[in-house]
Amino acid sequence: MRARLVLVLLLLVSIVPCSWGGELSFDAAFTPDDFADLTEVLADTIAFPNLGPAEPGGLPGFEVLGAAGGASADEDDSYWEHGIDGDTTFGTLSGERVIGRKGLPARLDVGAQFGKVLGEEFWGGELRWALLEGGNVGPALALRATYSRLDNAPIDLEVAEAQVVLSKGFLILTPYGAVGYRKASASAFFGDPAPRTHEVDRDGYTSAVGLRITPLPFIRVVAEVRQGFGRSYFIGFGVGL
Repeated sequence: MRARLVLVLLLLVSIVPCSWGGELSFDAAFTPDDFADLTEVLADTIAFPNLGPAEPGGLPGFEVLGAAGGASADEDDSYWEHGIDGDTTFGTLSGERVIGRKGLPARLDVGAQFGKVLGEEFWGGELRWALLEGGNVGPALALRATYSRLDNAPIDLEVAEAQVVLSKGFLILTPYGAVGYRKASASAFFGDPAPRTHEVDRDGYTSAVGLRITPLPFIRVVAEVRQGFGRSYFIGFGVGL
């Protein structure tokens, strides 16, 4: 069993260096409106996905997931044509990430994500507190706060979210849903013939629905659809206790 877990962990870690979707490349026709649209798509992609239910992990609990996915994107849109050199991945701006979570006392869980999008690195943190632990009859209910950041890139972007998460397990299946609020702030230096710093602030309500499948002990497969500034899709695979 230990050898299998090590093999799965090595597979998850190998996901992050594989960056899809091209690279950020502003041409002379890239406008502030394009920057605003690009900010929303990037925010949907780097925002910390739930990819898991509301139930607390407990002090012995841990989880490591490799995940891929991101916002729906159209290569014919102006922001893509003038701001990105590359192609979509199955119609999305895909970001790959590794997510780690650890259970703490008092029904608390903490998590972190590290990933890449358009060749640029991003990271994030998560704090979750279960109001209800759930069980054979009742659902689990949790409050969740996350922060994600893309920096040292042509765009500096930070995304903060607060959510309420509800889930209920049925044998190997655990469906979950979440609603919340998001704020995103971005800045970038571009413009022709006079480059300058442009800033964008966006906020709005978010929601998510997903399903975690546990086909074998310690193995998790998770799929999620999120609605933020636009629609985004994520899938994760990993191990946990």
